[in-house]
Amino acid sequence: MEVGRILGIAYNVIPVKDLEKSAAWFVKHFGFNIRDRREGNLSLFRENRPILCLTQSDHDSRAVFEVSDKKRWVITFFTNDVVSLHNNLSCEDVKVGNISDEGEYGKFFVFEDLDGNLFDVWEHHDCELVY
Repeated sequence: MEVGRILGIAYNVIPVKDLEKSAAWFVKHFGFNIRDRREGNLSLFRENRPILCLTQSDHDSRAVFEVSDKKRWVITFFTNDVVSLHNNLSCEDVKVGNISDEGEYGKFFVFEDLDGNLFDVWEHHDCELVY
């Protein structure tokens, strides 16, 4: 193992209005578990892997940006079954976009959390993710 190299992304920080309400939403819809509560922050894990750090924000800033007047996400989640996840979220009244099949690049859809943070979901069976 090389020393002093970036090995991956530990977690992503996203702003939320109500820390507890947002955490409960992510736990309900994605099965994350809550760890490492600190004043104004808490971490969401998938099993023993850090995923997101929710940060209480007193501003309306969100984890989203625009390109040519179209909202874009800053975080892409990986799934092994994009259709099932999309259907589950749709049934739970989560704001989801349509599934896009981009052939060799995989299948995608976007969704919004309670605060309007935008996320992308990706399924690709010819890609190795280490986590």
